Amino acid sequence: MFTCNLNPKARQTLCDQLYDALRGAIAAGRLRDGEKLPSKRELAAHLGVSTSTVEAAYGRLNEEGLCESRPRSGLYVTFRQEGSPELSGAAEIRWDFGTGAADAKHFPYATWAHLMRETLSARSADLLSAGDPRGSAGLRLALSGLLRRLRGIEAAPDTLVLGAGTEVLVSDILALIGRDRLFAVEDPGYPRVRRILLAGGARIAPVPLSGGAVDIRELYRSGAGAVYVTPSHQFPTGAEMDEARRAALLSWARETGGYILEDDYDSEFRFDGKNIPAMRGRDARVIYLNTFSRTLAPGLRMSFMALPEQLLPRFLEMHAACSVPAFEQETLERFITGGYLERHIARMRTLYRARLKALRQGAEACALGRLHPCDAGLYALLEAGGKAPATELVSLAAKEGVRLTRLADYAMMEEDGDDRRVLLGFAGMDEDEITAGLAALARAWGTVGQKQNRH
Repeated sequence: MFTCNLNPKARQTLCDQLYDALRGAIAAGRLRDGEKLPSKRELAAHLGVSTSTVEAAYGRLNEEGLCESRPRSGLYVTFRQEGSPELSGAAEIRWDFGTGAADAKHFPYATWAHLMRETLSARSADLLSAGDPRGSAGLRLALSGLLRRLRGIEAAPDTLVLGAGTEVLVSDILALIGRDRLFAVEDPGYPRVRRILLAGGARIAPVPLSGGAVDIRELYRSGAGAVYVTPSHQFPTGAEMDEARRAALLSWARETGGYILEDDYDSEFRFDGKNIPAMRGRDARVIYLNTFSRTLAPGLRMSFMALPEQLLPRFLEMHAACSVPAFEQETLERFITGGYLERHIARMRTLYRARLKALRQGAEACALGRLHPCDAGLYALLEAGGKAPATELVSLAAKEGVRLTRLADYAMMEEDGDDRRVLLGFAGMDEDEITAGLAALARAWGTVGQKQNRH
């Protein structure tokens, strides 16, 4: 069992201490390539820390490629010393149904390049100044209009803040409202935000879902002073929070004085059904977050938030400059005010709708199981047929060159071992690739011909 000294009174968080200890042991060869790490629960009990602390440390190692999670087995060290053999494993990935992809091939490169040249010629001197820490006034005005048109939000430009990615903004929020608050998070939910909160020294409370949204009763019981939610398209289940639950969540905030962090990360891509306005549009105390990594490209590290007015003075005291370069801000402003962004969103919505249709048809034709309703977003939830658990299904898929993730991969609390739910992202492949990938999945799972045999 791995052992290290953790000091709860140290200025460094327990998560950072554990991560540094594990990373040092891997680098020094005390934890060797291929060695299995203790489970989250085992190591947490051994070291006297929470499982969420261990999960956050393990997550950072996994993101850096120092460890990898193997289905039905655990977490293994993958740091290879010089001369060590490569690990043999799954086939080369040919069809990636991961949830983090976005189609970069259809990015309007020519338009963006033209606007960049315009920016350089028109504002070359101003681009070198620090500017407003919230972002340029012109871009914030453009974002204010965009929110009004697309999400029904009346947010004054002065309340908007631009940042180099949602993770940067979440760290800012943590500093603004205080690390002493208990942060409730959806379970299952977005793991990167959990890790950012833990790395920043916050305490988190996993709250289960009820009807596809955070369970309000459990939220009250948790004693949390803030809650992070994805109401328009819950990650990773894909469910939408209905009006009654939104009203109950807003009531919780008013009664407790708690903050709601509303992540509206892919709300632009709705294909069917009614588009419920963002919660920020109903209460200006909601902290609203959105990103351009889905609407434009993941490589453009630009996100923004709408802050409650009472938090603005504190934000301006804390920051001297915006984390997004002025050159990119100016280019994005021109992209929005010229109408290019909304036209691009409309084109991508049509493209993604066709891919979702291919996914639905392919899953049915291959008898893969029940695809949950998907009215929005860039992935769908599949409840696979048969009796094999998701861990085995993911492993079988990898051998056929198909990458999947389990729903349970995003949960903090232990999931049912018989759970067969997996996520199918469709943004990174065209219709032909999706169809071929699903056929490969059918071969991997042995479902070829099953639909025909049932008749």
